[in-house]
Amino acid sequence: MIYTDTLMWKEINETPRIFDEIQVENAETMKNLVQDIKSSKASNFVAAARGTSDHALIYFKYLLEVNSKYTVGLAAPSVVTLYKGKIDYTNSIVIGCSQSGKAEDVLEIIKRGNEQGAITIGVTNDKESPIAKTAKYHLYCSAGEEKSVAATKTFSAQLFIMLWLASELSEHKENLLYIKNLSSEIKKIIPQIDELTTKYADKFKEMKSGFVLSRGLTYAIALEATLKLQETCYIQMKGYAGSDFYHGPMAMVNESTPVIIYCANNNGDAEMQNLVRADQIKCIEKMLGLNAPVLLVTNDCVLTGKFAKCNDAFINFGAPEEICMFAFALFAQMFACKISCGIGNNPDSPRALSKVTITK
Repeated sequence: MIYTDTLMWKEINETPRIFDEIQVENAETMKNLVQDIKSSKASNFVAAARGTSDHALIYFKYLLEVNSKYTVGLAAPSVVTLYKGKIDYTNSIVIGCSQSGKAEDVLEIIKRGNEQGAITIGVTNDKESPIAKTAKYHLYCSAGEEKSVAATKTFSAQLFIMLWLASELSEHKENLLYIKNLSSEIKKIIPQIDELTTKYADKFKEMKSGFVLSRGLTYAIALEATLKLQETCYIQMKGYAGSDFYHGPMAMVNESTPVIIYCANNNGDAEMQNLVRADQIKCIEKMLGLNAPVLLVTNDCVLTGKFAKCNDAFINFGAPEEICMFAFALFAQMFACKISCGIGNNPDSPRALSKVTITK
């Protein structure tokens, strides 16, 4: 199957236009939501989702906790749906994320929040969905129908909404400026990501298992990139924060275990930049020391060419970590799409999966 003929590929390439539409669709809702949150006494978010949507909320957790007073706890929906737990969300802000808006367990968390007077937020790609209609505030992904089973443009839309909400709450002026121009900036880098993923999809398409690593603000991409390779290519991948990977899983790495590492340029103050980069270098050196085939995906020119045995996928995108996440998402999606087609799969229709998955 030719990857350019797939729905997955076409939907990936719709990503840039979505960001402008999200801002138009949600401007009034976002304004009212932020005012409501800031005027409340709540300082903790309870975040509920599954799969790709959960990864978007992990990104939100890092964004908000790094830049604001708020904390974000990831909900275990089965506490409510299966175990009938007595958890109290009264003083929390409940945010539920589901592309279809039909995730029943996420819906139950929002309902519990409503019953207890919490501020509730639904993030979906369907205005008529149960979650959209139940939450006090609905933030609309505005991505248009996504027909391929693998979530691509909707994931990027969720990331955008999470960045926007976190930036408004933390009053992060630099990120708010990036948000306004993100559509055009992402459009510019698609050709180079296309070229890089063609090169490395061909080189890594025979892998049967491996790991994806990242950390901090881009940790969520390790999880999402893993999921895309699992569901479209049937490769036994596992995503980790580099810090967790050292506590046991690293023992499985050898010369036949590919490791994909996403490292973003921090762009913070000098001390933070040095700390982040030193941590990234440590991770890369550990994997190369174990003779693993390493694919480094980065926008940090200091890391590129530093390691003799490393496969460098350098994305020329001079943005900080939280913004580079969008380039990494495109890389992960294109990479999986091309490998899937390269090994004879159809990424639009993975075996045993359907577009909408209902869990309770």
